Amino acid sequence: MDDRSWMYRDSPQGLRMMDYCNGVQGFINFATSIPRKFTDGGIRCPCRKCKNKKFLHQDVVTMHLLTKEFIEDYLCWYAHGELFVPNESMVERVVGSTSSASNMHEVGNDNSNPYRNMVMDAMRMSEGNVNECPIVEKKPNADATRFLDLLKDSDEPLWDGCTNHSKLSVVAQVFTIKSDHGLSKAGYDKIIEWARSILPDGNRLKENFYAAKSMMKPLGLGY
Repeated sequence: MDDRSWMYRDSPQGLRMMDYCNGVQGFINFATSIPRKFTDGGIRCPCRKCKNKKFLHQDVVTMHLLTKEFIEDYLCWYAHGELFVPNESMVERVVGSTSSASNMHEVGNDNSNPYRNMVMDAMRMSEGNVNECPIVEKKPNADATRFLDLLKDSDEPLWDGCTNHSKLSVVAQVFTIKSDHGLSKAGYDKIIEWARSILPDGNRLKENFYAAKSMMKPLGLGY
């Protein structure tokens, strides 16, 4: 992530320094570069009064930021489409070589893995919870850890050598079948028991409904 100390640096006699003004313009440029973050032509205003709850025209947002400052701890612009990765070592440990620690700006989803996209979309703040980012801290909290684990699960093959199913994709698909066909928990467990019996040894399929539900909980998919 680029240096954003300008967002909260004290200015002499309350005057806005040039780096703050330039930084605000850079933020506006970023926020308006992702069309799907617009609502009726506006973007979320992250000033201390609006707190990312109001969608306003970019010129109004600019004026608010110049006069009211940013909300506290908004170094990660998550409500405007940015995905923050805490540090390089964590990226390598959790999501492997498929992620780039240097690419902090989310500008579009990777269509090659819709399940990774599903996790990333869930990580972004929902309408009613835009003031907290689960992956801002250098040491991730429990919620952040669960999301990072799901990112890993979206890439991890169902078994070593499997090329068309990941640990996450299978659970998501079986959950969909359960929901569409009104399958009971006991019925779900029977299908999983049978599936595990025919899969290769060392497969990573969750052993029952309870374990799968716990895995999917951060995505809001309890079924």
